[in-house]
Amino acid sequence: MALELLAPAKNADQGILALRCGADAVYMGGPQFGARQGAGNGLQDFEQVTREARLWGAKVFATLNTLLFDAELEAARRQAWALYEAGVDALIIQDMAFLEMDLPPLPLHASTQAACDSPERVAFLASAGFSRAILARELSLEDIRAIHGAADMELEAFVFGALCVGESGLCYLSGAICDRSGNRGECAQPCRAPWNLVDASNRVLVREQHLLNIRDLDLSDHLEGLADAGILSFKIEGRLKDADYVKNVVSQLRRKLDALLQRRPELGRASLGSVRQAFTPDPTKTFQRGLSAYRIDGERRPMGNPESGKHLGEFIGEVRSIQGDRVVLDSTVDLHPGDGLAFVDGAEVAGTVINAVEPRQLFVQDPSRIKPGTRLHRNLDLHWLRALRSAKVERRIPVQATLDFPEGAVRLRLEDPAGFAAEAKTPGDFAAPRDAAAAARALQEAMGRLGNTPFELAGLEVAEPRFVPVSVLNALRREAAEALEALRKAPGSGRGAGFLH
Repeated sequence: MALELLAPAKNADQGILALRCGADAVYMGGPQFGARQGAGNGLQDFEQVTREARLWGAKVFATLNTLLFDAELEAARRQAWALYEAGVDALIIQDMAFLEMDLPPLPLHASTQAACDSPERVAFLASAGFSRAILARELSLEDIRAIHGAADMELEAFVFGALCVGESGLCYLSGAICDRSGNRGECAQPCRAPWNLVDASNRVLVREQHLLNIRDLDLSDHLEGLADAGILSFKIEGRLKDADYVKNVVSQLRRKLDALLQRRPELGRASLGSVRQAFTPDPTKTFQRGLSAYRIDGERRPMGNPESGKHLGEFIGEVRSIQGDRVVLDSTVDLHPGDGLAFVDGAEVAGTVINAVEPRQLFVQDPSRIKPGTRLHRNLDLHWLRALRSAKVERRIPVQATLDFPEGAVRLRLEDPAGFAAEAKTPGDFAAPRDAAAAARALQEAMGRLGNTPFELAGLEVAEPRFVPVSVLNALRREAAEALEALRKAPGSGRGAGFLH
């Protein structure tokens, strides 16, 4: 068992970003037939991301999860083969017509829209040839344990992101009233709009509230329970989200999973490379509609968010009074000039920007729609956002270095934990050093300079004490690291270890 953090990728840049932030796998939509029409990618985009994924021993899954019309079957089959040639590792599908096609030799993952919500259903999907089921978000841990006991296949669960008002994403509202089907990747999101609640006599009981809007899912504190229940892959929703969301949420889940794996290393990790983040991730700071654990413990938690279907951010206080551009709050909050404010005005979300801050009062750019009693939220934390965007995120694969001296040469070998190895060799006569301790320090320092590579030095073994000029050591390190990186990125490298001379 190896736990997988699965991240969304709207495009190639976000796919690479997710991998460098620690994702063990990413999922992307192809040119057609993905359930997010606005997140399609060309084959060259997949080639870029699969090359990056191979470096880390990670995977790339392609979404072909819309329902198909008969006239589209051949185009869908051709796209599956093209994605296979681009290097993807699995296909995510909903339409069972794929099972009758001549498909490439790739694992098939049953989309959550295939109603993966019961032991019987998931066992059927396993018998039909699927290798993985993406479970319905509505399931509890008890439900998941029952499915795991009934079906011999990999199980994937959403742990963060938007929830559809329809179970398993099987919603027909958009198709019925907007002629845009969510099952065709075209959802117009009417559930995020304001509605009136009307009784049988046409009397309006509730006016212009977001009655169908539900909060986003956050199971980041339930990862261990999910793993023990049988979940192998922890999925983040968000193929339409921006790069800030991807960097923030992937980094947060990576930290949570790493903490779990440190306590329970027997669970295992699905790819290589430790991640260091120069910022503190906070999923409440990027897009979310309010967060909930939903039904994970078997009880239905409050899911509705009638205030708004948009990102309001963190609640900061209620307005006590307003005079001109000066807004007095009922509490003291750590805010800064440039922060963005959001508030609900009728059925709309309005906003403004903070110009200046004093204790319990703010000076804002546009106070025209703010009044006493208005509940203010911060939907843009400027200091935090700048830190997020400027922060360097590093992912490094530990390598073992071996330096020896075959006749008339010095040779450096780098090997990673997966067994991939590369070496570089330089001819020359290298005598014993006059100061063995100083020579050993120089060797260690030169071999440790892997900062501009995907690697970090885990250990160095030197066959015998020799003096090697620093310029030669640097050249060996660069050449061996470049060769090892190229080997890891090469097509087919994900299917086994290799050795490069």
